Amino acid sequence: MESRKLPVVYKPQADSQIFKIILYISEQGYPERAVKFADKLYDFGNTFGIFAGKYPVCKRKSWAKRKWHCAVYGNYVFAYKVVKNQVVIFSIVHGKRLNYQFL
Repeated sequence: MESRKLPVVYKPQADSQIFKIILYISEQGYPERAVKFADKLYDFGNTFGIFAGKYPVCKRKSWAKRKWHCAVYGNYVFAYKVVKNQVVIFSIVHGKRLNYQFL
């Protein structure tokens, strides 16, 4: 059985959050590291097209109501959902910014 890869779409908020991560790391004096880390974040998010159902529905109530799935990459949490045969990434948040009910 051949599995197919779903397209992955980043909502503007998710793209903006990655951009803010790049800015923060760059401001700390590591611009090259910032770009490499952003690439890793996008690479991780793009794997959801292959393994869309791999991660559980988020425990955070506001995200669970929307049936968003949560995946952790390092200190960051990706919130996404399959919508009309594509994976939509809604948010990428540093774990410390989430309240403890999430974890």
